[in-house]
Amino acid sequence: MPTFKKSQTVHALWQTLKNPAHKTAPAPALFIRRYDKLLSVDVPLNRDERAGQAGYDNEMTAAQVFLMAVALVLMDSGLGLGTAGFFVHHARESLLKQYERIMLPQNRPSYLNEKDREDLTVWLLLQNRDMQELYPAYDRSKIEGWGGKGLPPLIINPRYAFGKNGRNVTLDAYISGGTHNHVLVVELARLASVLTHNLKHAPVLRRGRPS
Repeated sequence: MPTFKKSQTVHALWQTLKNPAHKTAPAPALFIRRYDKLLSVDVPLNRDERAGQAGYDNEMTAAQVFLMAVALVLMDSGLGLGTAGFFVHHARESLLKQYERIMLPQNRPSYLNEKDREDLTVWLLLQNRDMQELYPAYDRSKIEGWGGKGLPPLIINPRYAFGKNGRNVTLDAYISGGTHNHVLVVELARLASVLTHNLKHAPVLRRGRPS
């Protein structure tokens, strides 16, 4: 299975997520720091998957870079780094299954900015609840994967929906309850397709001075 170096993954993530009007070619230092901080909270690699020696890059598969992309999108939507990392850590297996499904030839949308002949969208929907006093108490000592300060995140009702009609039906189900009045919605299929294309065309940057 092909793996990608840090320079390639950062390049592909930046090209995938940046606004088209942004003309900066290399990813800025702030973006790279976000990337590094996500690695420190086990996204997308668990501790036993990370390189254990200084100076060695953590090479990743395309599916693992997809996990990083999802975390960055969640951060861009307003979730803190710890909350985004916490969610991706717990949703890791289901997100990897969605990536595998999306990348099948019959399911993969175009990586170009064009309309597909059929609706191939895949949606992640979730609710992040900051006002935890609105919800029943739970045993926080049993929450795994949270190393931050304060209460662990309360993310409820994460679901996947397929196609715009499926998304709309799922949204209706959320809103039917009196307290379910806001939902975060992320489209995954185009994200996965564009990211994978950018990864395959990402240059490898060599360290040190050329000989």
